[in-house]
Amino acid sequence: MMSTGLSMEWVFGYGSLVDRAALAAWLRRGAFDPGETVPCRLRGWRRTWNVARDNAEITAGRPHYVDARTGARVALFVTVLNIRPAAGEFVNGLAFRVSQAERERLDRREFNYDRIDVAGSLDRAPGGRVWVYRGSAAARARYERGASEGRAVVARRYFESVEAAFASLGPEALAEYRASTDRPSAPLADLRRTDWPDS
Repeated sequence: MMSTGLSMEWVFGYGSLVDRAALAAWLRRGAFDPGETVPCRLRGWRRTWNVARDNAEITAGRPHYVDARTGARVALFVTVLNIRPAAGEFVNGLAFRVSQAERERLDRREFNYDRIDVAGSLDRAPGGRVWVYRGSAAARARYERGASEGRAVVARRYFESVEAAFASLGPEALAEYRASTDRPSAPLADLRRTDWPDS
């Protein structure tokens, strides 16, 4: 049975949003009902590591990263997944159904991204509008700055958690994830992220 109050809006997750259990907890619902998640592929795109936040900047209401060993805040550009146009390729992931309130919460969470409609580019369209979060120009520019200064890193826990999320969908999904994802140019770093604010 579908959750009540849900619109025909969907979001296509291609990284951390593939973890259904973590996502449901973050959206403050017990779980996704059958039919509210659809494994599918987004055609014409490829994953890349080129969205970053400047961890040295202090922004109210936003999480930050600290060194996992010392607990000290690090002046690094913490880099996460994005998608880039790539003719003839595809990105595998998970489309999940959301209410308007849940989608608005995701908009706040994905503050480094722009939300775009990709319903016509999925190999298994679930019906209704489908959104994907693509890295904003400002977030991509932050990565380029961090990379040029030698201060861009990928949090090891994030890197491993995304792989684990795809592994939970099965070995084929994990293999597709790896094949459709650029290797990060930035090194992995042992960081710990502060909790997201409860908003």
